[in-house]
Amino acid sequence: MGKTADLTAVQKAIIDTLKQEGKTQKEISERIGCSQSAVSRHLSGKSVGRKKCGRKRCTTRRGDRTLRKIVEKDRFQTLGEPAEAVD
Repeated sequence: MGKTADLTAVQKAIIDTLKQEGKTQKEISERIGCSQSAVSRHLSGKSVGRKKCGRKRCTTRRGDRTLRKIVEKDRFQTLGEPAEAVD
């Protein structure tokens, strides 16, 4: 089976609040609609979130902004022209 979605910030806040009220992990998980293990991981501090997946970026954010400026300046240029402008 695949992973389910991570807990949202709202769900994490609700977990913390209900735990302070003295609710058990099972009661909390039934109340917010997630697994008991997700509640347990959050309360123990082990819920770090997911690792990034997919291909690593080839360009930086700055490079993306520069490229966007070049393309937006003249939207109807051919593919070779932006490459010449970057060089």
